[in-house]
Amino acid sequence: MILGYIIVKKKKQAKEIAQLLLAQNLIYSASISTKKVFSKNLNTGEIDYEKQTIIEGKTKALLFSTINEILRVTYRKNMPLFYAVPIIYMDEEQTQRLRNQTAKV
Repeated sequence: MILGYIIVKKKKQAKEIAQLLLAQNLIYSASISTKKVFSKNLNTGEIDYEKQTIIEGKTKALLFSTINEILRVTYRKNMPLFYAVPIIYMDEEQTQRLRNQTAKV
């Protein structure tokens, strides 16, 4: 199991991606939030921030490549940042529900 993170600039695109992946049973659930992300401007040395919208989705690790490919094809000119972290422990009943409600691999 993994928790996938998809980072975009616009909330509209985040909703579109979440709906696309849920409709194809590629993620079990999605959470969308907006955060301020701080970074250092290499030219000025000043600390800047920008708003980013983050989709968190629980899914099977084996679906990562499929999700990545769908994002690459669908958002060729505006590919979101996509990465995942492992879910180490999860209640067995919840794990089974996730397995049952995502695409078969």
